[in-house]
Amino acid sequence: MAGLKEIKRRLRSVRNTKKITYAMKLVSAAKLRKAQESVVKTREYSSALNDLLAALTRETGSLDLAHPLMESRSEVRNICLLVVGGSRGLCGGYNTNVNKMVESTIRELKVKHPSAAVKAVLLGRKPAEYFRRVRRDYVEAHEHLPEDANMWPVEEITRSIEIDFVNGKYDEVHLIFTRFKSAISMVPTCEKLLPLEASAAAGSGSGAAASSGTAIFEPSPVEVYGAIIPRILRTKVRQAALDAKASEQGSRMTAMDAATKNAGDLSYSLQLKFNKVRQSRITSELLDILGGAEALD
Repeated sequence: MAGLKEIKRRLRSVRNTKKITYAMKLVSAAKLRKAQESVVKTREYSSALNDLLAALTRETGSLDLAHPLMESRSEVRNICLLVVGGSRGLCGGYNTNVNKMVESTIRELKVKHPSAAVKAVLLGRKPAEYFRRVRRDYVEAHEHLPEDANMWPVEEITRSIEIDFVNGKYDEVHLIFTRFKSAISMVPTCEKLLPLEASAAAGSGSGAAASSGTAIFEPSPVEVYGAIIPRILRTKVRQAALDAKASEQGSRMTAMDAATKNAGDLSYSLQLKFNKVRQSRITSELLDILGGAEALD
């Protein structure tokens, strides 16, 4: 049986750990609230863009509108995975679930396109660490990202991918991230980013743009169409980054809450053990004293 000093040391360590996990839970909760606000605002903006595209498609139904980012390739030889993950640990199974989605997506793509080469662009330190650990190559990794996902270089990254797709370096681009639903519900997701499909771009609008009036697009519907498609694409990536950051904070808050409760349970158990050992020693000492007194009599 462990001695009193050992139990006391463990009890002190568990209580200190409990304080740390509780503080981390509070910090994650505060960051989660900010991240949730950004997610909601970006979804409203994305919905407005989709409504605008729906209105544009409706008013120009007779025109044959096309865009290089919507060009489907007959043969897929090069595929790019844009992986959005976390930058720190202590967030439960968040990073593990992203890695599992990466492996699942690669297997599915290899079955669908056996001769295609799969490359990756990584956002976050944890995906980069995983790719290096399993010796999987990647094109570039953005590991040192700000805590605020609004400050991430999404515009530059997406523009680079757009150029590579138009130039034929990539035939398909898939986006892997964790979709945020609530603090306890996050879903690892893989979406086909390029070629952008018209139904996917315009299918998630709120319907607010469906009015009976006639929309006038300046300078022309074709130019507006050409300008809005890249914006929708970049908004999708920005939305994924915000969803991923909110999911990371939610996972960390949940994990730290569970760790705090476990530390409390362990502290209670150790305290009971400490009291029992202490009581046993006191009883033993009292018996020794009584035994000595009887011997003297």
